[in-house]
Amino acid sequence: MEKKFSLSPYTLNLFDDCPRCFWFHMVKGILYRRPEPPTSTLPRGMDGLIKKYFDSYRRKKILPPEIKPFLEGFLVDEGIIKKWRNWKTGLSFVDGDGYRIFGALDECIVQDGIYVPLDYKTRGFQLKYDSTSYYILQMSCYNFLLYKNNYRISSYAYLVFYIPSEYSLEGIVKFDVEVRKINTYSPQKVYEIFRKALGVLLNNEPPKAGDNCPFCKWAEMVNSHRQNRQIRLF
Repeated sequence: MEKKFSLSPYTLNLFDDCPRCFWFHMVKGILYRRPEPPTSTLPRGMDGLIKKYFDSYRRKKILPPEIKPFLEGFLVDEGIIKKWRNWKTGLSFVDGDGYRIFGALDECIVQDGIYVPLDYKTRGFQLKYDSTSYYILQMSCYNFLLYKNNYRISSYAYLVFYIPSEYSLEGIVKFDVEVRKINTYSPQKVYEIFRKALGVLLNNEPPKAGDNCPFCKWAEMVNSHRQNRQIRLF
């Protein structure tokens, strides 16, 4: 029986980055994931705190003061956002062939009846001119999911960056806040990317290594050493 794959913004970003790594991740499972170095858990902790912070203003029915000068509208209802933040109850769409795309949306602004996805990011340094480009597909997926669930959408989304700028002797960290509005792909283009990714998964063999994928280059080098020298590197 053919497997009915479920894809998320993360896995579609992986596909966009390298179809071969995407194939191994989805078809072969966790044992074939890219190796990842130890990372700080601070961003995840900050994400949880920012959610609570936004929720406190949601109950007051106002926007947090640091983003209010840049945005109009109001935060989506608390009962709705609690569902959307959860991977099990979040936004989801199943196409006519039974394949699914789903996502957990951290935040959403309602502007004149239009639902605009918003995501908050923590950064250690000031933004560069291309700092938002990596998130275009992710935010486009959220707009796609809102659209497929019969919400009115726009052609853009918001990113709110929290960047540490000062530290006091009392242990208080001050954050600079930057709000970026980014243009998103149309629902049709997102669906085309989704179907293209599925086409890769439905092949029995993985695609060729990506030309610009450092992990694929590393894996090819290891395989070459093993074949030519018959040694085990690890």
